Amino acid sequence: MSSFSTLSSLGPVRAGHQIDTHKLEAYLRQQLPALFNGVPPSSLGVKQFSHGQSNPTFLVTVGQTKLVLRKKPPGKLLASAHAVDREYRVLAALSPSGFPVPRAVHLCAGDEPLGTPFYLMECAEGRVFLDPNLPELAPQQRGAVYRHMAQVLARLHSLDPAGLGLAPGYGNPDHYCARQLRRWSEQYRASVPAPMPEVLRLMDWLGAHVPPGDARPARPAVVHGDYRLDNIVFASPSEAGGAQPLQSFTPLAVLDWELSTLGNPWADVAYNCLPYHLPPHITVLQRLRRGAEGGGGAGALPAGVPSEQEYLGWYCAAAGVSPPPADDWAFYLALSLFRLLAILAGVQARAKQGNASSANAARVASDEVLRALAESALAIIARAEAATAAGSSSSSSSSCGSSSGSGSSGCACRNPACTCDREGRPAGGPGRQCSCTGCSKGTPASQPSAAAATAATAATAAAAGGLLGLSPRAAELRSRLAAFMAEHVYPAEEALEERAMGPESTRWTIHPLMEELKAKAKKAGLWNLWLPAAIAANLGWLRDELLASAPAPAASSSAVSAAEREAAAADAGVLLGAGLTNLDYGHLCELMGRSAWAPEVFNCSAPDTGNMEVLAKYGTREQQRTWLLPLLRGAIRSCFAMTEKAVASSDATNITATIARSPCGGFYTLSGVKWWTSGACDPRCAVAIFMGKTDTAAAPHKQQSMVLVPMDAPGVKVVRPMLVFGYDDAPHGHAEVHFTDVRVPASHLILGEGRGFEIAQGRLGPGRLHHCMRLVGAGERAMELMAKRGVERRVFGGPLAAQGAFRATLAKCRIDVDGARLLVLAAADALDRHGFKGAAAAIGAAKVAAPNAVLRVLDAAIQAHGGAGVSQDFVLARLWTAARTLRIADGPDEVHLGTIAKLEMKRQGLLPAASAGAGGKPRSKL
Repeated sequence: MSSFSTLSSLGPVRAGHQIDTHKLEAYLRQQLPALFNGVPPSSLGVKQFSHGQSNPTFLVTVGQTKLVLRKKPPGKLLASAHAVDREYRVLAALSPSGFPVPRAVHLCAGDEPLGTPFYLMECAEGRVFLDPNLPELAPQQRGAVYRHMAQVLARLHSLDPAGLGLAPGYGNPDHYCARQLRRWSEQYRASVPAPMPEVLRLMDWLGAHVPPGDARPARPAVVHGDYRLDNIVFASPSEAGGAQPLQSFTPLAVLDWELSTLGNPWADVAYNCLPYHLPPHITVLQRLRRGAEGGGGAGALPAGVPSEQEYLGWYCAAAGVSPPPADDWAFYLALSLFRLLAILAGVQARAKQGNASSANAARVASDEVLRALAESALAIIARAEAATAAGSSSSSSSSCGSSSGSGSSGCACRNPACTCDREGRPAGGPGRQCSCTGCSKGTPASQPSAAAATAATAATAAAAGGLLGLSPRAAELRSRLAAFMAEHVYPAEEALEERAMGPESTRWTIHPLMEELKAKAKKAGLWNLWLPAAIAANLGWLRDELLASAPAPAASSSAVSAAEREAAAADAGVLLGAGLTNLDYGHLCELMGRSAWAPEVFNCSAPDTGNMEVLAKYGTREQQRTWLLPLLRGAIRSCFAMTEKAVASSDATNITATIARSPCGGFYTLSGVKWWTSGACDPRCAVAIFMGKTDTAAAPHKQQSMVLVPMDAPGVKVVRPMLVFGYDDAPHGHAEVHFTDVRVPASHLILGEGRGFEIAQGRLGPGRLHHCMRLVGAGERAMELMAKRGVERRVFGGPLAAQGAFRATLAKCRIDVDGARLLVLAAADALDRHGFKGAAAAIGAAKVAAPNAVLRVLDAAIQAHGGAGVSQDFVLARLWTAARTLRIADGPDEVHLGTIAKLEMKRQGLLPAASAGAGGKPRSKL
């Protein structure tokens, strides 16, 4: 069956979906009495639609009135799935605008009378096309259907969410794809007993390639989430009053809004284009067929069906936009395939429970189908990467499948030369050999030529200004950051340094200039750049609360309230950063490292970034509201109390601080002596993350917990600032802090008792790389100062720079800095792709190499400056102390070298896995 009229798909209510019609009628007579005017009792009828895989859908007849009822399915459901209340809300918002949807009639948000929530809408009677090839239509009609479909989607994306009453509150458009990836990853894992390796590879790639523009879409819109041909009801010739065929099939209603929200419209468009990319050997999925299979010539789609490139052109023309970049389009397609895969995994799980909404759910959602979808997504990725490497990726259609390319085949062989679908041959893939002409001549995408690899590297370097791995979004931010540093930060260093080295009465106070610089950084959009997109995606509610908490104009007309509203709006705009990867942020962090004062200006300084990451990953909403929000705004500072004076804290199992739970369980009492608690001397430091032992009888790595401690709590005493090579680092400081019987509510516990090491591992990876990349920036600045000094100073009758020894040293410095940079960037990339555990060796290598390399560079620069190099007149001495300290902080070199060696032995199969894991313990800061 390629299409059906909406009412022809009705049948009896299936087992497991029975409805108590008497209870339903009694409820509706009370809620919608006008519906039953002149209708005798017990006249309500119910039948079930066979179409659909998600929410059970029924036709309810009351006399001559036909209504459609959508309800949550019975049984155990995944969190946030089957949100019929959201469907009702969006229908109620769209219908008055004239957008083609059924009119929403009533929402029942409770479990009575049907056992689950449901809503009613008007019945749209028309035709639904299941087969995207539209075999029963003439070519002109096919083209008209596709053009209408593209125009309706463009119209949806052009509607103003606020004007519809859907913003704010219906969803956060920022970081939509990152959030979708997280949601569907969770649903997939919850639906299957064991994830497929192909799916895990796909999830890893998607996580590392979210387009930068997803952080803040240029045109946030209402997105349908499941927009496809068979979710549209078309008016057939009879409903159209006998109009001409070209005009006969016009859209009456778009259905199935369960997944709708505010988000990135390109994700909707890509999902709509999936029939061009579905695997051809999986016949249960409705896909576009080519060649003899589709009734056309070699590689041709059915007559009248547009190519993907043509279809995108129709959408873009109707929406008034340009197509996305080719690499972004590949991501959107791969994400769409993954989302379909995850949805079908949920359908499979419900089918096994016996409560799937569709009778053929088990066949549509088999393991074979899920694996084929993952393979098709990986094939799209491989073709796009191969096209980029070959320098031929110039438009979205060229890398992702117009009618003239192999990208639309859906073949899982991952060969960019594949032509199996265009030739109508059986598709290849794992365990299936391609028999097409392209595969017999082409080069597999998994084995690109050396020339292609070199070309890709050169192209990336050129596009990034010689900085490998820098995305266009990060390159633009880096340029703005460099300009801001030159205009504002460097000129402020002298004043900030003078205050920090001044008399005791002022050195521990904050220079007003710092707060001015922070305000300018916010205004410039250079704020919280450290915050990864994946973390920011879960914090949209915090930004919404910030805006909601600002005093409303009607509440007060005072200047204070107006200032608060303005500050909340400004902070909300930059609160969640720029959606960068760790790799992208590494390049920006390097620039900040050129000045000891710069990280704080952009709210990217330690230990706040690490503490904010802890709260974002592991904190409760109340903890995030109380502490994370003001930290993200830069209103307070924080410290991390882990290192202890009395024990060797490089092995954190040695810590002796205690966290004792009260008998009633309502609070904790903690005691301990901590030192090198960075930031504790800062007058703005409002909270400490305290690590201590809650259960000394537990396993060594389950004894520790982390607790949030207000710095003004009774029993907290900042004893003294520790000196670092004579510097006390005022007004920030590294303090010795005594915690004596400090009592905090049980709600201040982070994540749970015994989870301290788990939290520490999640905190240390990015923080170590931030330190390392800042060191690279310090090395670059030292080289600039060194080269300038060499030109300006004359020795033995000529400039210092003319001396062979000076030149040789400068050359070695360049090698050191570039080598350290590449190690750090490689570690950042590994962290993006594989997480902390998979990147442990790379992070350890960077943590050892960067401080040692930069110390050599700083030492050479100091030597070139002579006595000035160790004085307060140049930044070199301060930079040197920071670099030397980092050979100890966040784990001494010896610990990291041991970890790297163990992992290397394990990699070569020469060390048991248990032994290799020992190096993964979190280390104290000092």
